[in-house]
Amino acid sequence: MLSAHAQALAAVGLIRTSRRRGFCPACRLFLTGDAPHEIAAPGLVAAAVLVVAALAWAATIARSRAMDDMAVGLGPVGPFVAGWTVMMAAMMLPSATPLVFDFARDAEGRRGWRAATALLGATYLGIWVGFGVACYALYTAAGMPWPNQGLVGGAGLVVAGLYELTPVKRASEAWCRERCALHGPLPFNLLRSAVVVGARYGVSCLGCSAGVMVAMVPLGMSNLVWMVVLSAIVLAYKLAPDPTLARRVAQSVAMVAFGVLYAVGA
Repeated sequence: MLSAHAQALAAVGLIRTSRRRGFCPACRLFLTGDAPHEIAAPGLVAAAVLVVAALAWAATIARSRAMDDMAVGLGPVGPFVAGWTVMMAAMMLPSATPLVFDFARDAEGRRGWRAATALLGATYLGIWVGFGVACYALYTAAGMPWPNQGLVGGAGLVVAGLYELTPVKRASEAWCRERCALHGPLPFNLLRSAVVVGARYGVSCLGCSAGVMVAMVPLGMSNLVWMVVLSAIVLAYKLAPDPTLARRVAQSVAMVAFGVLYAVGA
């Protein structure tokens, strides 16, 4: 059984036969026959991304218990950007882990590949931070919070549901799912390649998930339930198999219905 598991992990590049004087003796956890195996360095990098996401979730949960964005509005731009950055790390990094792993696996062995992989993650997160700043400027200019903010949150979900059926959403989702950011010409310099890949993936992810994230702000950044729900939706967008037309329509109808129920109950 362990051998079969080891072979499956080796097939996707998470473990490999130990190299002479391997990078981490403590990581030599698997044995297949007489050949010792170790966790591949790109797998450790991917695990580090998940650890960062877990820490961001812990910080987000603590923050949600300490404040109520719906009551006080978005607040000063500095605290908003800090909170939004942590929230995006929690919600978006898990679904980006396969891309980070693929980049690290391809880049391993080149000088500075670990720093380049970290730069990819930072660039991807930076795209979402920029999106958050744009949302902040838009909602602040519109005078948020509003007396009927529940209706606005419901309307945001309705719009996100309708956006589900647009060509931009479908194309962006396909780009995310197939990790097209890694395809096509890339600079030879590894750090520049990391920036390009992170930016490509961030833009495609924006096109895929912008609808639900625009709705996130009026729903309340401290609303933990909605954060978990929307995180699951984003994860399904990017990692689940390509949906059929019927399933996509059903997803759209369900989100519109949630928006209407939320607005009615506000």
